[in-house]
Amino acid sequence: MFFKDIIGQENIKRRLINGVKEGRVAHAQLFIGAAGYGCLPMALAYSQYLCCENRSDTDSCGECSACRQITKLAFADLHFVFPIVKKDSKETFCEEYLKDFREAVAENPYMTLDDWQNRIADTKNTEIYTSEGDELIRKLNFKTYQSEYKVAIVWCAEKMNAFFANKVLKLFEEPTGKTLFILITEDEEQLLQTIRSRMQPIIFPPIDNENLRNALLSSNLEYDHDNIDYFIKNARGNWVDLLSNIEINEVQEQYFDLFTNLMRTSWTLKVDAIQGLLKDFSDLGRPSQIAFLQFCQKEIRENFIYNLKVSDLSYMNQAEEEFAQNFSRFINENNVAHLAAEFALAEAQIKQNGNAKIIFSDVILKLNKFIQMK
Repeated sequence: MFFKDIIGQENIKRRLINGVKEGRVAHAQLFIGAAGYGCLPMALAYSQYLCCENRSDTDSCGECSACRQITKLAFADLHFVFPIVKKDSKETFCEEYLKDFREAVAENPYMTLDDWQNRIADTKNTEIYTSEGDELIRKLNFKTYQSEYKVAIVWCAEKMNAFFANKVLKLFEEPTGKTLFILITEDEEQLLQTIRSRMQPIIFPPIDNENLRNALLSSNLEYDHDNIDYFIKNARGNWVDLLSNIEINEVQEQYFDLFTNLMRTSWTLKVDAIQGLLKDFSDLGRPSQIAFLQFCQKEIRENFIYNLKVSDLSYMNQAEEEFAQNFSRFINENNVAHLAAEFALAEAQIKQNGNAKIIFSDVILKLNKFIQMK
């Protein structure tokens, strides 16, 4: 992994590179930030730069033996710890999942914990187990094979159980030889205070919009180019969320069509239109009905913001904004809370296995009352 491959985060790149060049490498560092901000790829690029035999002033060479092996996550002096699932109630180690981890990172270095859990398990009960602490201590007691440094990356460190954390605490205090620990977490509050107090924190901010735009334009992704500003703005500096917004755009378009139909039908209360709408709602299926009601709450909020003419706080795509030009005037300070509450109530009732047609019928009638409030 190269620094140049990481989207944005130029200040952090410079800080890490300068630390290596000046011989100021803190032995225990804590990378804090969402997966979409680039913590894992930064840890990999940093490790490669540190171990590179012919590094430049800005990046690793990519050609030496260390670089080639680290690119494949198969370098003898680079160790990984990450959440796993026990197999058949036996002691299980990260080594047994390393092939999956390498493949997952190769496919997407901005991988999230959910991505990883969906890949290796049917449940969300992944953990960094106590036994992994003994294994890490054993590995780090060996001398380095090729590099000046031994590097241990603990990904999703918030998944460490307390026993593992206590086992490795002494390693953080008194590392053997030149050892670099990089802990990566999205939520530092879940880490033991004794761990946090021994780490040098590096907080990853959201990626700036310009770098997100450049990364998207240079990618091979297929997306609606007319809505590129919408995708970037809604990503809020998170590359993972940007990709997710693009992926679910077709579903969002379906929800938007239903939303506009719902609002028009609630205004006119034409029987034929109501019957057709109720059938469309029923055909969605319960998970999609819940997602649609959440989408409606977002649209109410967006139209209220649009009506207030606070464009910086508005996150609409082109089609939504065109609809809002005429519709938003019906969403005001007198009814916005009622409308949002009605959709939230319907969402709760659907989650409780309520009858969809009855619930949505009630929503339509309530909307007719609320959207006429001035």
